[in-house]
Amino acid sequence: MKRLFTNLFLVALVTAPGALFSQNCRDIVKYCSHAKRDGFLRNGQSLSGAFVEGDTAEVAIIVYKDMEYRMSLCSPNKGQLDGKFEFQVVENITKPTWKEVTTFEIEEKYDEYGDFVGEQKIEKKSRRRVYQKIDVVRYDNKKDEDAQEFIFVSDKTRKLTIKVYIPSAEGDGESQGLGAETYACVGLLIEHQPSFKTGFNR
Repeated sequence: MKRLFTNLFLVALVTAPGALFSQNCRDIVKYCSHAKRDGFLRNGQSLSGAFVEGDTAEVAIIVYKDMEYRMSLCSPNKGQLDGKFEFQVVENITKPTWKEVTTFEIEEKYDEYGDFVGEQKIEKKSRRRVYQKIDVVRYDNKKDEDAQEFIFVSDKTRKLTIKVYIPSAEGDGESQGLGAETYACVGLLIEHQPSFKTGFNR
C-alpha cells in the first residue's frame, strides 16, 4: 500500500506541472490584441491552450454569410513568439470532375456462313462525372508577408479549418530539456462584426 501511494505521488509530481501549465493557459486569448475600436466583437469560437513548440494545431470553425471576421494569434507568456506564427485557413469543398472509365464487352464472331468462330474482347472508354472532397487553402500568411492577422468577409456560411504552426522561441533548445519551457500558451482570437453594406438602400 505504501509503495502504491509512493508511485501515485511520483506520477502526480510528473503530471502536475503540465496540468498546472495547461490551466494557466485557460482564457489566455483575452490578452491578445483586439480590434474593438474598429467595431469587432470577440467571437465565441476564440480558443486558448497550451501547445508544444514546433507542433501544428488544427481548429474547425463556422463563419456566416455577410459577416466580417478578424483572426489573430498571440502568446502572452512568450512574447518572442508573437509575429512568428504561421497559419492557413483551409476549406474542404466538394468538386465535380470527370473520370475516364474503361469497360470490356465480349463480341461473338461468325463466318460468312453463320457459323460461330470465336469471341473477341472489345475495349470501350467512357467518361463519368464524379464528386470528390478536396482541401482548398483560402489563406496562407506565409504568402502574405507573415501577416499575423487575417480580415475577410464570407459570401456564404461555411466551415473552415485553421491550421496553426507553433514556432519555437528564440533561445529555446535541447539543452533546456523537456520541461514546461518547451510549451507555450497560445490564444486564437476570432472577432466578428456585420459586414459593410454597399450600394443604394430604400
